[in-house]
Amino acid sequence: MNLINMLSNFFRNKYTFASAPAIILNFRGEILLAKRKANCVFYPSLWGLPGGMTEYDEKIEDAVIREVKEEIGVKIKIIKRARGIYEHLPNKECPFHMIDIPYYAKIVKGTPEAKDETQEVKWFKPKAIGKMKLAYEHKKVLKGEGLI
Repeated sequence: MNLINMLSNFFRNKYTFASAPAIILNFRGEILLAKRKANCVFYPSLWGLPGGMTEYDEKIEDAVIREVKEEIGVKIKIIKRARGIYEHLPNKECPFHMIDIPYYAKIVKGTPEAKDETQEVKWFKPKAIGKMKLAYEHKKVLKGEGLI
């Protein structure tokens, strides 16, 4: 049994994790998405909002700033917390129960580029995102926020 399966079995249905995706819009109303690498354990090769899970003893606001820097190489400033809180239930693609607490943010330094577990970064028109399959519950987040 590999390490991922061991961890999945250990954490499955035992813990809920906090995740902080960033909603970043440009002046044209496009939404920034990051494509996960093909070798990612969860949701390989799917587009999603940059961001990720909090680390132990880390504030959610700090997690979204850190995760965005790691994934797409930019420094962001949080504008506000999104209206909704969204739930990702364990499924065949990802066995973890997560609560997504999204934040609207703006880029204050750097140009988005693929880093870490990201293979591509791109701005999308909301209409195009409506036709895509996204990682985690990011499509539900964007619909819930009235963006797609």
